Amino acid sequence: MISAGHVDLYQLTSSVPHWDAGLGHAPVVMSFFSRRLPRADDGAPTRGYLLWAGLRRCLEWLAAARFDDALVASLEAHPVLGPALKARPDFAAALRGWRFRGTIWAPPEGEVIVAGPATFPDGSPLAFDGVRPSAQTPYLVVETDLLSAKLIETPLLSIINHMTMVASKASQVVQAAGGRAVLEFGTRRTHPDAAVDAAYAAWIAGCAGTSNVEAHHRYGVPVLGTMDHFAVQAWERPGVPRSETERAFFRAFYEAFPENALLLVDTYDTFGATTGIRSAVAATEGRLRGIRLDSGVTVENVQKARALLDALGAPQAVVTVSGGMDEHSIRALDGAPVDAFGVGERIVTSPDAPVGVGAVGKLCEVGGRATMKLARGSGKATLPGRVQVFRGDDGVDVVGCADEALPGRPLLAEVWQGEAALPQPTPAESRAYAAAAVAALPAAARQPRLVEVAVSAKLAEKVKELVEMER
Repeated sequence: MISAGHVDLYQLTSSVPHWDAGLGHAPVVMSFFSRRLPRADDGAPTRGYLLWAGLRRCLEWLAAARFDDALVASLEAHPVLGPALKARPDFAAALRGWRFRGTIWAPPEGEVIVAGPATFPDGSPLAFDGVRPSAQTPYLVVETDLLSAKLIETPLLSIINHMTMVASKASQVVQAAGGRAVLEFGTRRTHPDAAVDAAYAAWIAGCAGTSNVEAHHRYGVPVLGTMDHFAVQAWERPGVPRSETERAFFRAFYEAFPENALLLVDTYDTFGATTGIRSAVAATEGRLRGIRLDSGVTVENVQKARALLDALGAPQAVVTVSGGMDEHSIRALDGAPVDAFGVGERIVTSPDAPVGVGAVGKLCEVGGRATMKLARGSGKATLPGRVQVFRGDDGVDVVGCADEALPGRPLLAEVWQGEAALPQPTPAESRAYAAAAVAALPAAARQPRLVEVAVSAKLAEKVKELVEMER
């Protein structure tokens, strides 16, 4: 069981009048999407695409979320919500018995997603009476009852925003690495539960593995890592030179893991006469698997380290670098003999898109009727009704109505029926799908860019009809 209490209070308080009006079980359709690709504070684009991650976690949450007696009792004790619940025992009972039921459509996990202002099929701006909606591939389209739509909005957005943020950033880093391994090391830079999601999302996006053991246990993500500065320092002994204790620990580690001795060499002095790289090679008689540099990572220092390993008789030793790495610092090391990159905080916190991917959840149908948020003049207008997205052979998307059959590959498929998720690809299959989706992008589409997305003539007409209803 997972607590269903990960909601905003207003979603419960605003449900009360709906409940009183008999609308708690009214059918609705809600779409979860990003309005546009992330941008910097100055408006400059920071992504050319988003990589969808979080579907598996969303389905897990929906299957397990419950309001247990303790949670309902806590809500009944709330100074605002409590009196309303006590006066409506049927509503409190509905929360206790709540299970998600409905139908969900989604793109495959690992799909490339773009978003931006909507256009007509000819590329001209789609705008009516000050209303210009955005268009995109939704992460999820959910058909359920009104109360359930309220209860799932915040937790699903939390998952989508975080995991797609991480996957999208990790994909950028992996692309910059040019085939060299990227290891996700960001666990200690985020919440323990979020760290597991981040490790999974980064692996889906192409990272070779993670330092997070729980992600390995839960999802089979390869878990990697060898030693830390703590381990080297903890081997120190009174009256014994640090060069000797460092070498002694390297030796002990090598004896414990003779095939995987990748040694951290910058605890004291990376290029010292008796420490660092020289100590690592001597302790292993040249048989170490490799070294990791966690500070002073420059082209010159990496070249120096490679040359020293070769000169000392360890040409097989790989060089892994870490410490503040991202796609930009990786590109700055172009030409340096780096074999792998350890990237932590700049993947899991994604500093150039730190508030997620702007995902929102909005109603698109109420009681079987299409609806849209107009938001005149704000740029926040939404598309009405349930949609399907068709991706052409050229990689260009057209958003149409769900009952249309347009040229291209439809991206949304059913992933949940009734009370249970449909069978999903394995994490490894989702990872392979993501790799193929990114590889299929034109080179220009992998770079940060501003995107506009076309909608079908039928969907454009539906937008026009709903806008004109308000005149």
